[in-house]
Parts: sequence; structure tokens; C-alpha cells
Amino acid sequence: MDPETEFLVSKRKTGNEWELFKENVRPLKRGRNVDFLNHALKTHTDDQLKKSLLDNRRRLIEAIDDYKGEDHLQPWLDCIKWVQEAFSPGGDFSGLVLIYEQCVRAFWNSDRYKDDLRYLKIWLEYAEHCSDAEVIYSFLDANDIGKTHSALYIAYARHMESKSKMKAANDILNRGISSYAQPIEKMRNAYKKFLARSMKGPKATDVGTDI
Repeated sequence: MDPETEFLVSKRKTGNEWELFKENVRPLKRGRNVDFLNHALKTHTDDQLKKSLLDNRRRLIEAIDDYKGEDHLQPWLDCIKWVQEAFSPGGDFSGLVLIYEQCVRAFWNSDRYKDDLRYLKIWLEYAEHCSDAEVIYSFLDANDIGKTHSALYIAYARHMESKSKMKAANDILNRGISSYAQPIEKMRNAYKKFLARSMKGPKATDVGTDI
């Protein structure tokens, strides 16, 4: 582990509010800045560039502690966006999953951010990099995080569908509609598409159900 990653790990707060998850890093889905990408692809062969990236990452992490503004989530978002674009996807080198983990831990019991879509999106990105996202979605549900947003129910349902837990996925989408999660039309469209897929695909059952 390089010194900068050790520094990042050393900042992790202790606590037993929820389990730590095994990382399963996947490539970014969104487009990447071309200049950042060109630099990122050189990091494994250019030691000087690697050091520069690690130094910049450290400064962004330190800026989180030094932040004096009113929106304490924003420096986390700035750091995450930069790391996503600056480092090549995959592996532990970027420290991205650790940053996700620290960010969600920092605000999980903050009433101010429970319904903040930006915060929810960090959770959803974190879930995509964990070996068992269902535990994360259950945690969000139990702690009323992001429950006014359709993005939560849609992502949760998709995950359950991917595990062939169709009844659970159906129930989650229905709950989102009943809660009038916003935007509601996106919620309803997601449910229609789910029903269409359910009709075409083989009938799947949930573990522990008779359906």
C-alpha cells in the first residue's frame, strides 16, 4: 500500500453502525474527461505523474477537513468527482471506494442530507462497488435515506431483479410509487418496464417465498 493510500485509510472513522464491504471495483459508466483519462492511463508507468495524482488527492482530502462553508457535502463531491476522472478505473490505487465509504459514514445520521439527492447518488455509486449491495439498500431503507427519490427504489429494484428476486423487486417499485417518490413519472415508467421484462423472461422466485 502506497503512503498516500495509508494516509487515506488512517482517516477512516471507527464505528460499528454497519458492516464494511469487500470491494468489487467496476469501471465508471459516465464519460471521462479526455485529458484526465490520458493522464490516468499513464499512472502505472509514470512515477512522477503518479506522485502528482496522489499529492492532489491528498490535498482534496485535507480540504474536506479544512472546509469552513455551510455545505459540508460539497468538498466530498469535489474530491470524488476528481478521483473518478483522474484515476484509471479498477483496482485499489485510486482509493475511491474508501472515499465513498468515508463520505457516506460522515452524513448517514444527518437529517440535513437524508433527502439530498447528491448524497443518495454517492450511496448508489458506493453500492455498485460493493460485493453485496443488498445490505447497503437495506441500510438506506432502515435509516430513511433518499426515500423521497425514485432513484433509490429503481436502483434497489434493479439489484433485486438481477438476483432473480422478482417479488422483492416488484414490492420495492410499488413502494416507491405509493410513496410518490420523485420524479413520479420516472418511477412509473421503471415499473412498466419491469413488468414487461417480467412477462418476457422466465418466472423467477424469491428465496423463502412460495411465488
